[in-house]
Amino acid sequence: MESSSNQPQKNISENFFFSDALKEIISGLSKRSQEIIFIRYGVHGGNALTLEEIGNKYNITRERVRQIVHEVVRKICEKKDNPYLVQAKTKITLAIQSNSGIIEKKKLASELGKSDKSEEAAISFFLECVDGINYQEIPGVLKASYSTAEFNVKKWKSIKDAAVEMLEKKKSTLLLDELFKSIVENYSFSGFGKENLSHYLDVSEELARNSFGKWGIAKWKEVSPKGTREKAYLILKETKKPLHFREIAEEIDRHSLNKKKTHPQTVHNELIKDDNFVLVGRGIYALAEWGYKKGTVKDVIEEIIKAAKKPLKRDEIIGKVLKVRQVKKSTIVINLNNYFTKSKSGTYSIKK
Repeated sequence: MESSSNQPQKNISENFFFSDALKEIISGLSKRSQEIIFIRYGVHGGNALTLEEIGNKYNITRERVRQIVHEVVRKICEKKDNPYLVQAKTKITLAIQSNSGIIEKKKLASELGKSDKSEEAAISFFLECVDGINYQEIPGVLKASYSTAEFNVKKWKSIKDAAVEMLEKKKSTLLLDELFKSIVENYSFSGFGKENLSHYLDVSEELARNSFGKWGIAKWKEVSPKGTREKAYLILKETKKPLHFREIAEEIDRHSLNKKKTHPQTVHNELIKDDNFVLVGRGIYALAEWGYKKGTVKDVIEEIIKAAKKPLKRDEIIGKVLKVRQVKKSTIVINLNNYFTKSKSGTYSIKK
């Protein structure tokens, strides 16, 4: 134990693993204490066990298990000069500092370049030994996170509230640049930059970023779409043009909005019966909020002439129809000739 703990810090920096560091630093303890630490934090890749589950395994009380864990943590924290402990504490502290002083608990491991369960578990253990790191959580407001002692929660909340207010005012999702610009133009926050905003938004329960990298209120359908219709809505909203239902299905999958592969026919079946979507061509859908109307080409022509309150020439009608329907010009002409009255001057009106 002594020989490994005196190993130069430089050697363990090159390929540092938190799980290996933990095994090394507690290797001098009793076998039972080591096992309890491993299963309490889930260091071997399994799920972390509760105090009661561990107590049942070793035929001791849950309070005794708690005491053993507490005692191990205390002993390890006292090894302030141990290179493994120094490395672990340094890496954790720097990761949190590089995220503007706060990071979501779930993201800390990935920030440290570790993604397997054993590493995440070992990081959780070492967090117990890091001075100046606080656990932060406000249900419904702030995600379970770790912050530096200097982190100002009150300032974070003010900036988060400003972001919420700006988004609700604009009633639209915004890219980080756009949101940052809006906040700067309307509020005065000292020592605050775009990168700080990104880190602050990451730990907010009320805000989220959608698959297109835009920020919005977490419950908005443009941010966290639930069903096929909401996902299709987001795709069309961001694509800004009508798409065939097969293309919509492909885009839903490309942006990872579904866990399973999206079936095009499901998209078609859902959109055809929803007034928020308009079938503007063969299998092609647009959003009704873009000005598209449901109905046949004949219905669209009738509405155009009624809105004009006068007969219109063929090219005028064709131009207006093509703005709300993706059909061939010949289809429009056929409808004009079959269902509308043509004057000697070449204008069309509704048949009486």
